[in-house]
Amino acid sequence: MMKYRYLTPLLLFSFILASCNKMLDIKPVNRMVPVSIADYESVLLGGYPRADFFIKTELMTDNVYANLATTTNPTKELELWFTWAPSKVPDGQENDPYWGQLYSSIFYANTVLDNFSERKPASDETALYETVKGEAYALRAFAYFYLANYYAEPYSQATLKAPGVPMPLSAKDVHQNTQNNVREPLEKVYKQILADIDQASTLLAGKKSINKFRFDLSAVQALRARVLFFTGEYEKAIAAATDVIVTKPLSDMNSMQARIDEKGNVNAFTGNIGVIDGDYKNEVLFFTGGSANTNIYYHTMNMFKPAPELLALCMRPNGGSDYRRYIFATFYDPTTSEGKQSGPTLYNMYAKQENPSYYIGLKVSEAYVIRAEAYARLKQKDKAITDLNTLLTRRIKRGEFVPLQAGDFTDESLLQRILEERRVELAFDAGLRWMDLRRLGKPALTHVYKNGQLYQLKQNDNRYLLQIPLSELNNSPEMQPNP
Repeated sequence: MMKYRYLTPLLLFSFILASCNKMLDIKPVNRMVPVSIADYESVLLGGYPRADFFIKTELMTDNVYANLATTTNPTKELELWFTWAPSKVPDGQENDPYWGQLYSSIFYANTVLDNFSERKPASDETALYETVKGEAYALRAFAYFYLANYYAEPYSQATLKAPGVPMPLSAKDVHQNTQNNVREPLEKVYKQILADIDQASTLLAGKKSINKFRFDLSAVQALRARVLFFTGEYEKAIAAATDVIVTKPLSDMNSMQARIDEKGNVNAFTGNIGVIDGDYKNEVLFFTGGSANTNIYYHTMNMFKPAPELLALCMRPNGGSDYRRYIFATFYDPTTSEGKQSGPTLYNMYAKQENPSYYIGLKVSEAYVIRAEAYARLKQKDKAITDLNTLLTRRIKRGEFVPLQAGDFTDESLLQRILEERRVELAFDAGLRWMDLRRLGKPALTHVYKNGQLYQLKQNDNRYLLQIPLSELNNSPEMQPNP
């Protein structure tokens, strides 16, 4: 059920105090019931996703393959994702943790917004009030965007009236309507997402960024660009992406060269140092989704690894030395036992690390590939290539990059190149590859698994939508399940 697990404000706040997370630097207060604006700030911080709500979707994409030479077997749950099982919830379990995590975030945001709708802050509290309220709107928009892109059809003119997801806009709804939830039309869900983003950007304008685990104005604008891009509003997406690009720097991966020279290819990014620990982290706008340390794509013996195609896209003939290969390559000799066990790829973005590291939710380079693709779809080839070149000069070794020229591309081949760069740049970030496959026509995919068995996802397969959880269907008999 979507709602039965949620807590009353008293229990909710006591839970927050009992589970303070260093990631968000929550400071407990001496009350069990939230009263002050600062109290509700702590409530909101408890609503930011602290667990995985997207990384397993990568298992359903062409970004992951199974290295059958390894001796380590994955869990049954991971197999369900990799083989596109109709349900990703193990037998005997009714609750879907992705659904639950996202609606939990919405409940926390709604709890804040309910209280703040009736509160007039004192003059010395206005800035904090607006910051917390703006973050609550952003968090709710963020969660609904993910729900819509997991459990509903991709946004298009043909799917506007298609079933979206349940959309409570008040925490009171959770307790008054614990059953008989309904799916709002997809168009209505997206209108609410954009309305929440408008509120968030207005409230957060001029506010100082607190840290990268909380929404600020730049992160909200990046989210706006993403949402508008997925709805096909390319001119507006370009404007939002531009707001990010002109205010936040794009990291230069050439800064990695000194470490590579010192440690060598194999040892440059491993152990306690991942790619994220260099200058790259400075372009991240928002970290989310729990700890990325020793994630399921990192260990050399893990079966599921980045697809070799990702590495190949970083090794283009005459393309210069692309530093993004250090995110994906093991650099092991494939003829050795160790090389066979590891395979050619390893996800080195986070490595092992003693210090906590969290998944990338939004970053500056996404604004560049959004704007480049939007320009390309609007037939503004020169502008698209300019954005692509700006990105690649910061991803390819200085002195080796040859700028792309408009004359070398047709409209179709330029779009394909942009899509390839987007795939490499955003691989394993924020679950975007699965969403991209959905918006790009739900292509047929094949995974090779144990004993060489083939699993196939057909073109336009119904499994491109996650199923509404059984717990929700049981408590809402009129809820329409996905095919």
